[in-house]
Amino acid sequence: MATPKRVELGLVAQEASALAAVVRGSLGPEGGQVLLSRPTGEMLLSRDGRRVLQALNLESPTARMMISCISTHCDLIGDGAKTFIILLSALLQGLEKLGEKSSASFCENIQRRDKYKEKCYRMKQISRSLSVIQADILDHIVTQELGKHCLTVFSVSDTEINRRTLGLVLEPYFGGKVGYNRQKFLSQLACDFFFKITADKDRKEVLPLIDEYFPELHTSVAGLPVSSSQILDGLVLPRDFAVYCPADGDRKVIVITEPIHSTFSELGVEVAINGENQYKVSELWIMKRTEALMKHMQDNSIRILLSSVKQQETVHYCAKNSGMCIVECLSAEEISLICRITNISPFRPSLGNICNEITETAVANFCQPLQIGTKRFVHINFARTCALRPCSVIFCGPVHGLTEQHACAFHGAFKMLQHMFTAIHPTEHGNSKPHNQNLSNAVDNHQQSPAVQQHFVEMHSDCGNDKAITKELEPCELKMETLSENEDGLLTLSQNCKCPKEMLRVAENEFLEDDQLIYTQVKERINLSNVPGQLFIEESCTSSPGYDVSFRCEVNNKSYIQSNSYVKTGSIVPVGGVFEILLHYYLSCYAKDCHSPKMIAELCTLIADVLLIVPKTLCRTQKRSAFPQLCLEVTTALRNNQQLLPNQKYLESVSCKYQLIVSVLHCAAALLSIDLIIGIKRLPQKPEESNSDTDT
Repeated sequence: MATPKRVELGLVAQEASALAAVVRGSLGPEGGQVLLSRPTGEMLLSRDGRRVLQALNLESPTARMMISCISTHCDLIGDGAKTFIILLSALLQGLEKLGEKSSASFCENIQRRDKYKEKCYRMKQISRSLSVIQADILDHIVTQELGKHCLTVFSVSDTEINRRTLGLVLEPYFGGKVGYNRQKFLSQLACDFFFKITADKDRKEVLPLIDEYFPELHTSVAGLPVSSSQILDGLVLPRDFAVYCPADGDRKVIVITEPIHSTFSELGVEVAINGENQYKVSELWIMKRTEALMKHMQDNSIRILLSSVKQQETVHYCAKNSGMCIVECLSAEEISLICRITNISPFRPSLGNICNEITETAVANFCQPLQIGTKRFVHINFARTCALRPCSVIFCGPVHGLTEQHACAFHGAFKMLQHMFTAIHPTEHGNSKPHNQNLSNAVDNHQQSPAVQQHFVEMHSDCGNDKAITKELEPCELKMETLSENEDGLLTLSQNCKCPKEMLRVAENEFLEDDQLIYTQVKERINLSNVPGQLFIEESCTSSPGYDVSFRCEVNNKSYIQSNSYVKTGSIVPVGGVFEILLHYYLSCYAKDCHSPKMIAELCTLIADVLLIVPKTLCRTQKRSAFPQLCLEVTTALRNNQQLLPNQKYLESVSCKYQLIVSVLHCAAALLSIDLIIGIKRLPQKPEESNSDTDT
């Protein structure tokens, strides 16, 4: 039987430290490559932290769990593997030291229990506290405090992206993935691809499609220099034509997922053949059916046939006579992408629809053979697309391993961009203010307020537009926990407001589009039937994209305001540990001033100190005073409300950096929640059932 093994935090911290030591030397602009030798003799040279860590042959379940958490994070963000394991290592070491202190500060009522149970209980408390800190404290700090120090990747509005700024975000990313000798070339290639494929399209819809269909949007070619990599309009299909008939101008395209020349069994028809003559008749019928279907396609001006299956020679012969091109054996993913961008469905050939017009067609500007190096491809470009404008990236390199690394880094870059264009909102179950909020006496006074029949919600714009939107709110019930007292003695609303769309009434009976309404930015409804007054929603216009929403409730001629700040889409900060220093500063201030339990305060202090390991590691190759000087420069600019590191040209995404911190805390909490590890060498064998009557 498998023997359960207890999980020791010290051993887990040592494993994380060993993993961090593998990639620490490749972190930062001065980092080098990691060379790994596999048992097969294959050599791996890379700066990609995820690739290096996944190449390790690990036996420890907790170490494999760390790698799994890193992979999950990279699947979401596309970056951060090295920083992840370095932060996790420092956090686990800090938690180990914290756990060695007297248990009285953590669990005062379990002194009589044995040491191991006491330690397990303490680890469970810390695990739960890490989740509380992330949801109730870090979310508030990032959305309320860090947001005001952020720059933006946008030029004017949330639709116009500054190309130069986007390049300064991509360059350090590629530097950490493939090295600084190719970072500028790949970042320029990524910029070109981004602006081409998102041209005249909504990037919120395009970026998820790039992530989903990236294997179909790129091709790798070995044996050529990296500088030969390029972007081509349209799709590059990694196969040659089965039938090619050159032609100019636009041509109609159909997609087929079944053979045209089908046997009776494939058609689902049962035929009884009693002799050779009947067999010849059946073959003739199938041939006539194929010719009729091909003639039907020709009559509908079909010139390109994209098939997921291999067609018979009879179909090839008819296609040549009809001047039709055939591309066969397309993957299910390629067929799905083509149908997605052209908004057509696969054509089902049958004699039943031979008299009807073929409507599921797309139009191609060109469809021609393409040769890169020694490989031949099909290059097709569609005239009208609905989901995205298809473009293909051709990655070239001297060996396949290098092109694979470039493609993987390129894919991760667009995962990072997708997350960068996502706003950070406070956690829904988190409080409006961290733990030290109390209800005021004013709340008790509101309980005696008479109910009112209706309230009005107004949205005012300070952009020069005086038109106000009035919205009638149904009477409902006030929940006392939605109100708390701020430092000025005013009530604040701890939930957001949302009003039913059908109740919206705009001047002159004109309805605004959904994306123009601030109501789409808020989440939950506040019940205010017992509070007489008006609730106002104001949209503040800033140079950064997104909204900064505030709610004002007038009760007995007194206003109560709640700010609903959040980190806007495209928010960025200088690289080099600036984000970590900012978060360290605000988290340390909170730990000193908060009235939370001692465990929360100590964990906040620990997390704040752990964050500094990133700028420390990045400054390790510089002069000795580089790290203190960096911290002083950032904190001075923070206190004086000045620009952070104006001489640092490279930038990184705030939402990606914060998601990294969240992922590290979740991984640490998961590791601390493990009690026992049970190793199973093989699956249990099922007992064999015997049909013998003599067995008892």
